[in-house]
Amino acid sequence: MTEPADAWVQMCEQLAATGRRLLADDFPATPEDRAEGFRHLARLTVMALQSHLEFADVDFPAFHRYDDDAVKWGGPNVDNHYLRARIDPTGTYLITGCVDGTRDLIVSTHEGDMALEQYGVYAERQLADLEVDATGTLRIVLGGPQPPGHQPPGNQPPGNQPPGNWMPLAPEATIVMIRTYLADWNADGVAWFDIERLDRDVAPTRADSAFVGDALERAGAWVERSVDYWRRYLETSPVRHVVNRLTPPRSAAGGSDRIRYGAGWWELSSDQILLIEFDAPNADYWSFQLYSTPWFESLDVRNRLNSFTGASAAVDSDQRIRLAVGPSDPGVANWLDTEGRPSGMVSYRFVGCDNPPAPIATVIDGSAALPETMVRLDPAARTEQIRARRRGIARRFHR
Repeated sequence: MTEPADAWVQMCEQLAATGRRLLADDFPATPEDRAEGFRHLARLTVMALQSHLEFADVDFPAFHRYDDDAVKWGGPNVDNHYLRARIDPTGTYLITGCVDGTRDLIVSTHEGDMALEQYGVYAERQLADLEVDATGTLRIVLGGPQPPGHQPPGNQPPGNQPPGNWMPLAPEATIVMIRTYLADWNADGVAWFDIERLDRDVAPTRADSAFVGDALERAGAWVERSVDYWRRYLETSPVRHVVNRLTPPRSAAGGSDRIRYGAGWWELSSDQILLIEFDAPNADYWSFQLYSTPWFESLDVRNRLNSFTGASAAVDSDQRIRLAVGPSDPGVANWLDTEGRPSGMVSYRFVGCDNPPAPIATVIDGSAALPETMVRLDPAARTEQIRARRRGIARRFHR
């Protein structure tokens, strides 16, 4: 056991060393990149302390939000609400929530975090797998004995009702995660969830020395590992060499089986645009969005246009979808704003799509060379497009 005072000093020393690590040659050195790097370090510290200290009690768990418009880690989907809670795999838990108006969600149990080389994903349910009452109330039992006659999703005979709302807990599971999807930030339902442990009849105690000391140790180590993990993840990814092109859609380690991902690297001069084209997919949800490197964060989602979904993207008259990635406004509706960054990652997701299209990317010299079929937008309409985005963030996160 590490005493809290010693653990605090150790964590602060780790954070200081990690900050010095950001000054090394394998991290970018421009003033803007270094400013973003230290902001990234601060954001990781917030998430680590929430995950390992404030929300780490497996007897009295609670969901905490992360990967929103402010706390970013590991390439978040800007259209998701991410919630997680710590669990004891030997326990039994009840999740209660309201999903009225929710487009879709995924509930899953995990071994831990990719930055710690913990990739295990165990039980998983989507909204269609779960029974929801007429008021939009959802209840899910995690762990404990399997209910009589329970059939996991995909195993029930045709025509049967959805399986009961029970999910097993693998011995390695330490986290339950909920992702809700909001393709339309101003209209889709914003769900809420609570979690309680059912197999313990104890009262919460005051802060415990061993618990706090261990939590601070884990938080410092998590931040240290995360900074280097995501830099290596991006630099060693095959996507790093897919310049001004996109990989075909595929599943990802540590991700959901229902999601197909693709990505590429943009490298553009100030007057170039990366044009992305694909047929409108038959999907429960799809999106394209931009990420900074090497931090693997979403860009400024409140004040700039750096993501589109099936609910927000304009569709051309030939039923093709075209997106323009570039540093300055090209006057088209589907502009993905790079914030002037000469390079970065563009990523896409297709959820619940049996035959996802393979997007094509082409470098265009100037907005005048963009296809005439693309939907145009004047400055007044652009201003309103961004205002709607800010209102959507305020609605989702109560900003």
